[in-house]
Amino acid sequence: MQKAFTTVLLAVGVCLLAGPALSGVTLMPETPAAIEYDPKTGFPDHNGDFSAMVIVIPQQQLAEFDKTDGGARQISRVNRAEPGAQLAIKLVFTGLSADSNGNGEATYDLKVLTPDGQVYAASDYRHLAAVRGPVGDGRRVFDNRTKVVLMSFDPQDKPGVYTIKAVARDEVSEREVPLVTTIELLPATAAKVETPPVAVVPPASAPVKAKKTHRKKRARR
Repeated sequence: MQKAFTTVLLAVGVCLLAGPALSGVTLMPETPAAIEYDPKTGFPDHNGDFSAMVIVIPQQQLAEFDKTDGGARQISRVNRAEPGAQLAIKLVFTGLSADSNGNGEATYDLKVLTPDGQVYAASDYRHLAAVRGPVGDGRRVFDNRTKVVLMSFDPQDKPGVYTIKAVARDEVSEREVPLVTTIELLPATAAKVETPPVAVVPPASAPVKAKKTHRKKRARR
């Protein structure tokens, strides 16, 4: 099995990691409205003021997180994909606490489980850096741009529902939020190779040679 996961260190403001989407690869996204967020209460999973969410998106949409606050972000959650689809696992946070210097810090653990409950491709990550630096009042939405886990299923991987488990952690307030989402790996589409019909051509008949007619010369008397 090839290594299917990559942790990528991102400089702030640099999010373009992927080229165009692969042709022939199926992604089945949910609508952007499926990402539940309330500016007053944050995300559904929370611990006090700290709340978070884990989502799987097409890798090329990482550029959407490079937009400044207030910019319209077109994000699609992927819930089903075929082998070869280039995906990114994003965590988003809000309600971060600040220390005496006005800085906040968020980290996260993440692992992916196969349909039979095993850890997939050694994807058991601990204390990945997500947010570090000034956070203001902590009410805006932050994301794990410091380190992003990229994933791509291999053709030999077993189809079924893969479970992504994460723990978001506010290091200043020492609050944790367990998170979970799933993605279904669809069977690889079998390529249909149509064999053109073979024309059966009978062997060519041997040419018939014309017989020469020999006339007997009459003897002159």
